[in-house]
Amino acid sequence: MPGGDRPTEGPPPLPRGWVRHPRERMLITPIVAGLGGMIAFFVVVAIVIWLPIHTFDPPPSTDWAPLSSVALKGRALFAQNGCYVCHSGYTRPQDVRQSLYFLYPKVSQPGDFWGKDQSPNLLGTERTGPDLSQESGWHPDDWQRAHFYDPRFVDPMSLMPDMKSLFSDEKIDQLVAYVEQRSGKSGLLRYAGQLYAKHVVLVNQGFPEPYRGFQGAHKPIVEANGKGLHPPSAQLEEAPNLSQIDRSYWLSGDPLPVTEENLLRGKEVFLQRCVGCHGLKGDGKGPAATFMSPPPADFTDKDDACCGGDTGPGDFYYRILRGWPGTAMENFGDRLSVDDIWRVVLFVKTIPNKTLAKNRLPVPSDYIVWQPTKELLAWVKSHQKLANNADFVKKPVTGPFLQEAMRVFPGLAPGDSMRLNDGKTQLSIQSAAGGIRALYEDMLNRAWSDARARGEKLPDPMQKDIPPTVPGQQ
Repeated sequence: MPGGDRPTEGPPPLPRGWVRHPRERMLITPIVAGLGGMIAFFVVVAIVIWLPIHTFDPPPSTDWAPLSSVALKGRALFAQNGCYVCHSGYTRPQDVRQSLYFLYPKVSQPGDFWGKDQSPNLLGTERTGPDLSQESGWHPDDWQRAHFYDPRFVDPMSLMPDMKSLFSDEKIDQLVAYVEQRSGKSGLLRYAGQLYAKHVVLVNQGFPEPYRGFQGAHKPIVEANGKGLHPPSAQLEEAPNLSQIDRSYWLSGDPLPVTEENLLRGKEVFLQRCVGCHGLKGDGKGPAATFMSPPPADFTDKDDACCGGDTGPGDFYYRILRGWPGTAMENFGDRLSVDDIWRVVLFVKTIPNKTLAKNRLPVPSDYIVWQPTKELLAWVKSHQKLANNADFVKKPVTGPFLQEAMRVFPGLAPGDSMRLNDGKTQLSIQSAAGGIRALYEDMLNRAWSDARARGEKLPDPMQKDIPPTVPGQQ
């Protein structure tokens, strides 16, 4: 520069003692960033997924049971159709219903998911629908088939998509087998109770076996074969049906008054919950009816409403509350309030008077008063005594098969014995417990045999001999 000694080009000189900063350049290039991200991702996957799968090996729980080969195929269909996205497959200790007997009767243990047939675990991602870890045995197979064909058939308020795309009857029955056998030994025990109850109901009422797969979608409603049904003369005709109702309800009346408000609320709940099976006319001819045997109850008979031996208000209340094992009638005790169940019972007693007609408001004059018959009163007098009544003698019952028999047939006292309406089949708590045990052991032995044939790792055979439990009834 003219007149000075500073250079004309380049950066200005630095003060004495200062060091020039190196030229800046990017150290983390896109390649390095991408490679580092991939390493971080796979490290997380390895720690969270791969490592637990290959190192976490808890012993099988006492409730664990292998899947049969048919149920294993159903498990694959369950996974392929994304059912685990909406339905979880485990119950946490904090689940509010885990201590109840309906949906969540037990807390899941790590050993419940032991073995190759449970890997990878179908634990689910959310609970849009109910948890299915303990679904086994709560519904009969025919209910499951109707539900898979169209969930609105059995639950008009359901959000679940239908599964009509599974055209093969074999596939549907595989899926049903998985749902009915996925809950370990306690689930197999409930399922055995459901199967035994189905046998009793079909024999007693003279109905054939339900249709397989989705055949019910294209078949007529099954009809009872009255031939060969000869109720014992000294026995109440409805006694076998009453054996599945706690005897303290046999003569119970509806505690709510017969008002327009209660009847209207009962009709509202009936239309929301019941028409899929019982139909818009209450005649038992809803869209689900063709899948089921026995078909849903017909509420349109005035004589049945007023005078049936097992159609009292208490009988209806108990069936809505706890369900009717062996039939498609499921329990609503965890979804409806006590008062709403009684309101439905009030409304059902008006259905013979056409109260389900469109724009028809039920009024108290439509209500049909039920009166117990002389035969029912005589039966109650001889079978509902306070002395030695099982309902009032609270001796602990520890045998799981007897516990399940008492759940399925709460109206039978230990000393009760009767014949079904075929005049041959004997029914008692002891015979029911024996039948349930035989069904349970057959399913468990078959599942172990199938797992062994598949070459799966099995625990010590002594694990199989550990008896099942009845969660929620200890």
